[in-house]
Amino acid sequence: MDSRLKLVHPAADLCIVCSDFAASLEFYHEILGFEEVLDIQIPADVALGAHLAPTAFRQIRLAAGHTRIKLMEIANPPLPGNTDFKAGVRWLTFIIEDLPNTVERLKTQGVKFMADSVSAPDAAHVICAVDPDGLLIELVQVDP
Repeated sequence: MDSRLKLVHPAADLCIVCSDFAASLEFYHEILGFEEVLDIQIPADVALGAHLAPTAFRQIRLAAGHTRIKLMEIANPPLPGNTDFKAGVRWLTFIIEDLPNTVERLKTQGVKFMADSVSAPDAAHVICAVDPDGLLIELVQVDP
């Protein structure tokens, strides 16, 4: 018996519970440029029945390559996280072209980076920014 999941989509989708939905939507859609593909209301019976959230919520799905980033707008949102090292999802990685020029452009749009870029054994440039909820956004350029 094959115990592997039979995936029908080439990437995992992820949801970000937004403490400030407008700021997150601006960051991911306007600043990073991910395309909005769906704006949907999730009713309370689905949210509660699937244990997704304590009440109904709005979700905007953005395309980041094959990945879908789901931004959740919910009444009484939780406070933003922080960048402390902790268990759970810590960062999202995006492999991009021309990291140095991209970083300069993003800085002019108010994106805050944790430090200057560094090289890694498998990448020419690696740099981390922080989204409005404290999630690290790792930008990587593989080729020089």
